[in-house]
Amino acid sequence: MTEDILEEILICQNCQKNFRITQGELDFYKRMNLPLPHKDFECRHQERMAKRNPRKLWHRVCMCEKTNHLHGREKCETEFETSYSPDRPEIVYCEACYNQEIY
Repeated sequence: MTEDILEEILICQNCQKNFRITQGELDFYKRMNLPLPHKDFECRHQERMAKRNPRKLWHRVCMCEKTNHLHGREKCETEFETSYSPDRPEIVYCEACYNQEIY
């Protein structure tokens, strides 16, 4: 990739807006060995934001059933709020069970 790309006007494949690559961006893409983007900054930013959890909290109960945690042989019944909705596949632990699991 040459410095000539800095003079080119590129077209976003999503919204058809014109955009340019700055020197800082080009240096970053070269250093990280990344391809040039095909979308403008705004479209890339919107895609990143869509991957985040929603700004909402759900009431949940710890899903831990381990017998070697503080709650012993019974299922942990700690209640808390989280940004992971109940219909998501992730297992959600309370803070105490999570810390016991990773330490």
